[in-house]
Amino acid sequence: MIKILVTGAGGFIGRHLIEALGRRKDVHTLGYDLGSDPADLDRGLAEADFVFHLAGVNRPENPDDFHKGNAGFTHEICRRLAEMGRGPCIVLASSIQAMLDNPYGKSKRAAEEILEAYAGAHGGRALIFRLKNVFGKWCRPNYNSVTATFCHNLARDLPIVITDPDRELELVYIDQVIEAMMGVLDQPMAAGAVECREVPRSFRVTLGGLAERIRSFRESRRTLKMPS
Repeated sequence: MIKILVTGAGGFIGRHLIEALGRRKDVHTLGYDLGSDPADLDRGLAEADFVFHLAGVNRPENPDDFHKGNAGFTHEICRRLAEMGRGPCIVLASSIQAMLDNPYGKSKRAAEEILEAYAGAHGGRALIFRLKNVFGKWCRPNYNSVTATFCHNLARDLPIVITDPDRELELVYIDQVIEAMMGVLDQPMAAGAVECREVPRSFRVTLGGLAERIRSFRESRRTLKMPS
């Protein structure tokens, strides 16, 4: 039986991953999120073969919370595993912004570096997914997904704001994110190994094009014509 701990289990990606893991008969999963019993984290870290570290902060009221919620919590997980003398495979949900000079990107890059150092020093295994703009079912509008926000507002005849219609986005669909993460379970890594991956398939679209595509879905209810 493969034992798995998922941090951020109640979030957008976490909910999908928990659901997918539940379909495997060879897996026992423990979810951890805000409001969970702190003892659940220690128990999960003590037993897990894989830690899917999805918990993080992306829109805090205080910018200092970027570091605390992303790098700080990653450091805490690695510290506890080191004290336990354990080296499970840790799969980190990072971001393509990790290479950008903004508070969020810096905190994500710091989390990556903490994980890399832990793997090298303690024989752990680290797999980092630098995720693009993830979209799909159960995504929360007016939070961190422009796709979900456009869908929510246009379906309700609410206005949307587009500051630069020519700005290009690269999107990844949630099911393909989960498929890539699930594949980790069947791909052994050597102790101390660190790997950075991306979800194989993505979609490029401008903000204006995305809005028009979603408007066409809304309009199809009136015309009864399906878009291509």
